[in-house]
Amino acid sequence: MSCQDCDNKDAVTSSASTSADTPTSMALLDPTQFVPPTPSSSLPRILIEFCDRCRWLHRATWVQTELFLTFPTTSETGIRAIALVPRTSPETGGRFRVWIYREGTQGKADLVWDRKIEGGFPELKVLKQRVRDLIAPQQGLGHSDHHKKSKSESEGEPPELPEKDNEPIPAKENEPEQENEQEQKPAVDDYTPRFRC
Repeated sequence: MSCQDCDNKDAVTSSASTSADTPTSMALLDPTQFVPPTPSSSLPRILIEFCDRCRWLHRATWVQTELFLTFPTTSETGIRAIALVPRTSPETGGRFRVWIYREGTQGKADLVWDRKIEGGFPELKVLKQRVRDLIAPQQGLGHSDHHKKSKSESEGEPPELPEKDNEPIPAKENEPEQENEQEQKPAVDDYTPRFRC
């Protein structure tokens, strides 16, 4: 049985090939013949490190999926592998980092995003721009791309704001303690478990 999507029907076969050159269908199913991919052949490669105690697996897989869709493995500049690395030790509590391994960096990873340094989780638009700038600077990202600067912004001038009535908005007068009179309803967050990460 073969994959209908991956069948290479247009492949040109050489008449000089021998039976030793051509794998048999049984050899394709022999686990002793399998060769795992090497890390160096899987570049660029992304590593998403996250705190598993904070239950961020779904966020990590969502980021993984979005990056694979934006930088498909079928393109020349596509991402070859994305690894998810759950962390559970106290020193990695609250961690959400995105690393990238690229060609020419001698196995050294570049930090693309750190939740604690950046002050929150990555906005996918920004994360995609950062990854693109590292692996495929010429690739367009469509609606996730940087906004083009206007002529005034490129000249160092502040952008022009649309004309509006420059009347100040009147401040609301302090109303009596009506908020305290209303029944306090529990918020959705009141029922979520709290983790010390």
